[in-house]
Parts: sequence; C-alpha cells; structure tokens
Amino acid sequence: MYFPMDLKCNPTGKDDIDDERERRAERMEEMMSEMSSADSGESEDDEVYDATPSPELEALLPFYNQVEDEALKIAKKYFHGKFVADYLDVHKQKLFEYESHGHTYRCYVDIYNENEEEINIIEVKATTNSKYLLKVDADGKKSGLFFMDVAPRKRGGNAYPLFVKGGNIWRFNDADSKVNDDAAKNFEEKKKKLLDRYCNEGKYPHDLAFQRYVIEHALRRDNDNRPVNFYLAVLNSEYVFDGSVDADGKCDYKEIDGQELVTFYDLNETTEAYQPIILREIATLESYINTPHDINVKVPVGKWCAWGQNTECIFWKHCFQKLRAVPDKNKANNYLSFRGFSAGSITDKYQLVNEGYYKFDDVPEGWLASDNHTIQRDCYDNGEEHVDKEKMRYWFKQIEYPIYHLDFEAFPCPLPRFRGETPYRQSVFEFSLHIERAPGICDKVSDNYIFLNARCDDDERKDLAEALVNQCAFNEDGTLHGTMLAQNTSYERGRLEELAELYPKYRAKLLAIRDKSADLIHLLKTKKELYKDAFGEARAKQINYYHPDLSGSYSIKKTLPVLVPSLTYSTLNVGNGVEAYITYLNYDSPDPTFGKLINKAQRRNSLEIYCQQDTWAMVEILRAVRAKI
Repeated sequence: MYFPMDLKCNPTGKDDIDDERERRAERMEEMMSEMSSADSGESEDDEVYDATPSPELEALLPFYNQVEDEALKIAKKYFHGKFVADYLDVHKQKLFEYESHGHTYRCYVDIYNENEEEINIIEVKATTNSKYLLKVDADGKKSGLFFMDVAPRKRGGNAYPLFVKGGNIWRFNDADSKVNDDAAKNFEEKKKKLLDRYCNEGKYPHDLAFQRYVIEHALRRDNDNRPVNFYLAVLNSEYVFDGSVDADGKCDYKEIDGQELVTFYDLNETTEAYQPIILREIATLESYINTPHDINVKVPVGKWCAWGQNTECIFWKHCFQKLRAVPDKNKANNYLSFRGFSAGSITDKYQLVNEGYYKFDDVPEGWLASDNHTIQRDCYDNGEEHVDKEKMRYWFKQIEYPIYHLDFEAFPCPLPRFRGETPYRQSVFEFSLHIERAPGICDKVSDNYIFLNARCDDDERKDLAEALVNQCAFNEDGTLHGTMLAQNTSYERGRLEELAELYPKYRAKLLAIRDKSADLIHLLKTKKELYKDAFGEARAKQINYYHPDLSGSYSIKKTLPVLVPSLTYSTLNVGNGVEAYITYLNYDSPDPTFGKLINKAQRRNSLEIYCQQDTWAMVEILRAVRAKI
C-alpha cells in the first residue's frame, strides 16, 4: 500500500503502515470475499459489504486465526524441519527484508519451514479451493482451473487439468498438455488467469509472488543458496467435518476419507512467471514515490479499483468524485445486467466512467439495445413505474395456498463447527415463517413462527428442522400442501437440502418443501423459463416491474421501500444478514463487537424482529403487487 504524504484526501489519516492493522484488514477482506461467494454465489440479497476493519472483525478474527493454526498442524505432516509461525502476532513470524534504491521491501511469512536441503514458504489464506475445482452449470458446461483427476480424453481433451493432486498437495501438471489443439489452448488460458492479479484465481499467487521477490533477494544477500519452494495453503471445500472433538471439547479436524481440512498448492512455476510483472510494478511504485505528481490529474479507473467489491480501493472517494455526486437512482451503471453498450463501444462500467457517462440519462437512448434498458429509461425519464399485469397475474396463478414465507439466517463460518459441515457452509441458526392461508390473509404476529438457537456453540439444527416441518402441512402423497416462497429460493432450497442430508427422519418433508417453491424475484423481475411458454421468449425476458427508485436492484432492501414504504430496516438494531450472525456470535459476550445491545435477551429479541421483518416484508410486497394488478 502506498500512502502519498501530500494527498489531502489520504483516507487513513496516517503517514506510515502499521503491519498488524494492515494484516487484519487483509484478513477481513478475504473473509468477506469468501462469504459473498459462498454457495456458488448464492446470497439472500445483493448487499455490498465493506472490507474495512470494523467491530465485526473482532467476532470473526478468532476463526480466521484458527485457519493458520490448523494449516500449521497439517503442514507438519508434509514438510520436515524447523517451523516458524505465529497466527496471533505477525511480528513473531519470519521476516524478510530487502533494500533497493533507498526503499525497504519486507514481508512476513505465515508459515516458514526450513531444513538443510530446502526452504518452504507457505502463505495461508482463509479462502477455499472451490474457485479452482471443477464446476458444472445447469447446462452441463464445465469451468474451473484445477479440474479433477480425470483422463483428458474423457472430456474431449479440452478440459486438461492445470494442477494434479498428489496426497494433499496440488502440483503443476508436468504431463504433456497437448492432447490436441483445444487442450493446449485451454491449458494456456488457465495459466494466464493465475497471472492476473485482479481476478479471483490470480490475486493470491500475486501476493505470494511478491513475497518470492523479497525472499529471494534477501537470501542472495545472505549467501543462502538453498532452493525455496512457494506454497499456497487454503481450506479444502471438499472436506466434510464428522463432528469429532478432542479432550478439551474443541473441534478435531482429523483427516477424513483422504481429505484434509487444509490443502496446499505448489506455486513455484506461477510465482516465477510472475517475477517480470512484479519488477514492473515495483518500478512503477518507486517512480510514484520519487517523482512529484499532480494529484488533480485524472486517473483512469479500471478493474484494479475493485469498484463495488469488498476489495475496493481506499482511494475510491477521491477518484470517483463526479460519480459519487450523482444520486444512487441516477447512476449510469444502474442499467440491469450491465455489460457495456456495443453501440457506443463501451465495454464495461469502468469505461463508462472514464468516458464521462456518470448519469443514467447521460447514456444516449440510441445505445439502449435491450428491452429492459429501454423500460428502465422510460421509467426514469417519465417518473413512472412499469407493471406487466399479465405476467404478474400469471405468476400468482402458479401459486398454491397457503404460502409459507420462509427466511433462514445462517453463519458461514470459515471452519466447520458441526457434523456434515464444510468450510464456509451456511450453518442455519434461525428461521422465520409467515403462513398466508389465502390471498392477503396473514397476521404479522399470530401467523408467524420463529425458531432461534438458544446457544451459539450448540448444534440445534435438528430441532430447527423438526420445528420447520411441524409448521407445514403435507398432502397424502407427501407433497407440500401449499407453496414455499422466498426472496432468493435457491438459498432456502440449498439449506433445506443440507438439512435433509443430515436428518433422514425429516428428509422427505424437507425436500417436499424444497420441491414446491416459488421465488419473489421472479414475480418482480422475471424468469425466462417460467414465462416463455405463455408469453414467448422475448417477453419472458422482459422485467415485470420497475420503478426508478429500484436503482437497477431487486434486493428486498430496494423493493420494500418502493412497494411498502411504511416498512423499513433503518430503525432495526439488526438490519442485514451480516449483522444478524455477528449478533448471534455475540450472544453471551459482555463486550459485544457489534451494536449497543447490552444483554442476550436484547440480542435475541433483535434477531427475532429482523428475521420476522424479512418474511413479513414478502407478505406485504405480495399485497402491494395485488393492488397494482
């Protein structure tokens, strides 16, 4: 990080870098990144989380620190010799320093291992390897960098594995990748991704590559010629915890069916390939520091800004001043599914800003090739809302009453806490259920049921599953009598499937709830597969409802103020999913890391009110939509 001394808007207000604070910021950044991408991108809404160190970090940091501790335990099984590591105090870790052109480059090593023959550098990240493993979408399309150990010709030869696993270490595939031209091209494309620091696959290798630069220069200075190996240690998304505990009652993450909690990636070749890039970055950095420059010069924005992500640059407020001055509903990037405007040769939201298109109506109408963009623009220009009454009525015709408005609250813990969990599994601790027995017939209190764990550290998922099925009615053939409704059904369906796998006694009923589900966003936005038979593909793609105040978003936090302005989250002590699980983690804390709730009773009450609001909001939104159609 570079903090210019003369920059008036220095967001940190300091003139140096505190190593511990920087490290904790990095940890929070990684934690929030993993949580936002847990469950293959599933999320209850599209809230944007701030990665800046905050009170939340104090609740999350113990889990994060434990990842390093568990990585060290497992590393000792695969690497031999002396270890230096300390997950509680970065200054007790192995430090390497290298001076060049009057500047000091330094790095601390998470796990340092040495013996007479070699040195092993292990960088620990509390993320999972899911981004690197094979993924198959609904259409059967395969993606992912590190494909499973399957002979390439079984997949036509064009999905050749970039890394192969031996024991608990993934190593670069040294086999001949040229099975055919497609395989060779695919192989090289994967390698390039690892060298892109701005993509998910490349940012951690980049971090390790900079360490390599510092470490190798420091060792050469000290005439230490031992070979150095560089490894990335991450959580294994395929590790399923069996619930074992040690003598102290703590989770015992032993090897299970050949899977370890933490797995290692040999990044020697990748970090070596990164070195020319690191050299260029260092030269650029030193030129910035050594050469006076005009801070008012316009700097082009791009993917390096991580705009709107948890890794967003701390200088965002400085570089995006003109965009920030535009009201949210009038920002040019609010066009739905924005991927640029081919008519204007605008390829992404960064180019939109660089070209000076800050406002919604800065974009020429002739660029709007999408029907949905035209609908949005008409609503904005005329101050009106768009309502496709026919499609919305069609949605209601598919619904069987009663409607079970369901919302889960869960804690995506980095480390699995209970049997059957994987790293970052959404571990449910609360649900709210509003039962709407006929159109509009539902009482906020008497037709609501809430289950909330009594303790944070106890596994109460079985009681939760039992409570849920007991509140639902089922037909003689075992199907759900009615329809389960959620804001993002894929999220609730995922939790129901996990509970069904754990508890065979409730499996049939939990899956019956899953199988008769509807999604609120399909009523307000659209879903091509739901509407195309009745309305044709073109109209099926068109949004059902839009209001300028939605600002291009259909999260419940956006739709509720538009459709039901009397309901608000702003006055609640717990106002979103992150605040919910942080409050849950703080149940018995005398010094909570979030909020001003002084005791457990207040925290439980606030969690109940928040979760109840999520399901009641859906009841009220349906009521508001019925009034419009």
